[in-house]
Amino acid sequence: MSALNHNFSYFLRNSGELLTAVEHGDVRLDRRDGSDLLLVTESREASVRESLEMATRALARVLSNTEHRRAGQQAFVEALPWLGWLSTPDQQDFLDSFITTSQACHATGGYGPLQKLLASWKASAQILHDPELVAYLNADRGVDEEVALSRPE
Repeated sequence: MSALNHNFSYFLRNSGELLTAVEHGDVRLDRRDGSDLLLVTESREASVRESLEMATRALARVLSNTEHRRAGQQAFVEALPWLGWLSTPDQQDFLDSFITTSQACHATGGYGPLQKLLASWKASAQILHDPELVAYLNADRGVDEEVALSRPE
């Protein structure tokens, strides 16, 4: 079920109506001066988080089996096509980081680190896929000069 959409002003004028509606489905509040808000019952949110945690545990078990790891890696490449731009060792590092971060996010209740992990790996893949950018980043920039620093007293 998709979220019911209203702007934040509507919520301020009709909060009772929308609080009743949230019992039947999520309500998205569009805001002009900030990120949109999502009203959801705690039980629905908990079920989403528990489902993610269960899927992460199952995936970790599958990927721990060397016979299944290659198929799991290929499934990730199909789900996130930009992973194909990474080398096989980098794809494996991504999988390990994804599992570890997902588990940590569930343990802490905060999923921001998982979003950052995905964004940083995707950015890395995009950089590697651009040969001109790779050449620029790998270009010789001369020798850095060593600067002696004195220890603060």
